[in-house]
Amino acid sequence: MQRVAGVKHEGRAPEESARAPQEGDKLPAALPGSSDYAWLGSGVMPAARVLVVEDSPAQAEWLKQTLAHQGYRVIVARDGRGALRHVMSDAPDLVLLDVMLPDMDGLEVLRVIKMRSAEQFVPVILISAKADLESRVTGLRVGADDFLAKPFAEAEIQARAASMLRIKSLQDQLREAKALLERLAVADGLTGLYNRRTFEERLRDEFRRSQRYGDPVSLMILDLDHFKLLNDEYGHPFGDRVLRGTAEIISSTLRDPDICARYGGEEFAIILPKTNLEGALALGERILAQLREKTYSAPGHTPVATGCADVRVTASAGVAFHPSPGITTPELLIDCADEALYRAKHDGRDRVRAHTAQAPNGSDVSSPAQSSKPTG
Repeated sequence: MQRVAGVKHEGRAPEESARAPQEGDKLPAALPGSSDYAWLGSGVMPAARVLVVEDSPAQAEWLKQTLAHQGYRVIVARDGRGALRHVMSDAPDLVLLDVMLPDMDGLEVLRVIKMRSAEQFVPVILISAKADLESRVTGLRVGADDFLAKPFAEAEIQARAASMLRIKSLQDQLREAKALLERLAVADGLTGLYNRRTFEERLRDEFRRSQRYGDPVSLMILDLDHFKLLNDEYGHPFGDRVLRGTAEIISSTLRDPDICARYGGEEFAIILPKTNLEGALALGERILAQLREKTYSAPGHTPVATGCADVRVTASAGVAFHPSPGITTPELLIDCADEALYRAKHDGRDRVRAHTAQAPNGSDVSSPAQSSKPTG
């Protein structure tokens, strides 16, 4: 927020501010003195959408001009049903709501707006010809965020609108921050995949579902080959780029029900609901093939210095699935996938292995490696 100092109110005292027109008044060609208060709406939400709900054509037009002069986009509804249609189809940033409407009680409109905008804060300034304490308290208790009694000056409505929009902006920022924190609670900050805690929770859920309904669930653990050497030679920012690239490749190959998480430093875990061993191995082959094809440029490393300007990174993967003899818990499923990953590393990397007891005919299953020695 910008702090504004030294604002001058040239040639007009506050009590001389223009009043809201009454029925039958002629609208002025220009709004006198409104430029004195132009700073009230600046820096808050200059393109904010304001819904004016007012059945009087004269007052509705006056409010529209007064707020439009502040840079707001103003929409006018002449009755309660029209107001609710606007709010439900595309919620405005602020509502100025007259209590007296031709088709509905303004307080009922207020109740509906507040009920429907629970997930998105929509401030409402209640406008009424009644200025008594009971009317103000009733409006505020029903859910109004502010109360303005007629007649009022243009400076006052501009100031109150700007105040509500500042609150609206802060509420939106808080909601976005809350949503971000919720995402960070389940996501890995570097790759955007699920984090390990969320992976373990989801694996327990899928394992219980597999036990209950008899559907298969496969688990793949994938580990980048020689990742420490990559970090040592090219630096951690390069390694981070490889991790993000790997996450993108894995995510692009998965179905909606599949769950991918960053399991450790350079390890990724993939839960594959309703997927048997053959399906999981085929997926592993596709992922490793795409990883094998991707190149990463290494700034500051020339072909003369390294043999190639572009670096290729490979990975190894292990697969296990349930239901399977001996795998009775999610932890055992992880252990079996981890054992298969260890064998993939031992057998030359850049390949996928099934858990020994689950490999078809007791034989190893691997993807065709392009090279027994990973590049990069």
